[in-house]
Amino acid sequence: MQEIRAAVDAFWADLKKGCNNIISCDQLQEQIEKKSPLYILDIRKPEDYAEDHIDGAINIPWGEVGDYLDDLPKDEKIIVVCYTGQTAGQTVALLKLLGFDCCSLKGGMSCDKAHLPLAASCSS
Repeated sequence: MQEIRAAVDAFWADLKKGCNNIISCDQLQEQIEKKSPLYILDIRKPEDYAEDHIDGAINIPWGEVGDYLDDLPKDEKIIVVCYTGQTAGQTVALLKLLGFDCCSLKGGMSCDKAHLPLAASCSS
């Protein structure tokens, strides 16, 4: 219980220092261009991921993230992406409690993606 309390205290302390655990599309684009070590976790439904996703993103649907905690990197920043940012924010809060360095994409995939490297499946 003390570890959880310490993680929660650290979360609130970060908020007071201005760290809101959110990254904008522009900031993400800058990090991608710099080739910063990022793990982009797309928690949307597989069919929506297949239609449109950030190039290199890994798709683990929201309800399954807990099954893959051991596969998530502890040495890279995790950017969590959903539809609007709300579910990603919830996921980030839980991942931070577990010690992950993560943030959510502001606005999710509804953000201004004009300059992000996107990938999509091909329809035939």
